[in-house]
Amino acid sequence: MEDVNFDIIGFDLDGTLLDTSKEIAASLNHALNSVGRPQMDDVTVRSMVGMGAGHLLKMALEQSDGRGMNGIENGSDDLVKSLLPVLIDHYEANLGLSSPVFDGLTEAMDLLQDRGIKLAVVTNKLESLAVKLLTKVGMIDRFITVIGGDTLGKGRSKPKRDPIDEMIRRCGGEVDRTPAAFIGDSIFDIKAAQNAGIANVAVSFGFLNQPVETLGADAVIDHYNELVPALVRIGA
Repeated sequence: MEDVNFDIIGFDLDGTLLDTSKEIAASLNHALNSVGRPQMDDVTVRSMVGMGAGHLLKMALEQSDGRGMNGIENGSDDLVKSLLPVLIDHYEANLGLSSPVFDGLTEAMDLLQDRGIKLAVVTNKLESLAVKLLTKVGMIDRFITVIGGDTLGKGRSKPKRDPIDEMIRRCGGEVDRTPAAFIGDSIFDIKAAQNAGIANVAVSFGFLNQPVETLGADAVIDHYNELVPALVRIGA
């Protein structure tokens, strides 16, 4: 087997490990419906995921209001705060019912773990929800640590380097010294990896809100059977 010259591999969650789009869209629409806002389709929701539930809800409220953001400016923050528990409660109650792994992921993780590589998750989802979801789909034991958008406190989630640095520390590595790579589907993922000075891979099948080629990743994969060869290549 060719060497993968990384000790730690981190993964984003939504749109990278699991296709959570149907569950997220259902919970978002449940919250929107509670205040009489129109529903959003799965494709639109997929392009809005990545910065946590609060950001998703704010964007959805802006898009669903015919007047635009200026028309709801005075009450938008209060509306987001009031609807966020509605969204999260619905999401937590239905967690893991329809969040399949992406094709080839299990085999790719097996290959990495057979090489002794430590795996971790860094997501902007709330840590408690991420842990619960990964537990329900039977993947939690794969990972040394799960770092959520709220783990390190406000303002320290992706695209900041802080959660990537913490991932390395929790996996027993040294920041700026231990070879690590991060896999994701958004500009927040790639920028976080770049800000932390580690290698990165973008998946073209995730929840993209821009063409994958514009993310500036070290490598792009279209299927998880390409992951190990990509890591071999960029780690050489």
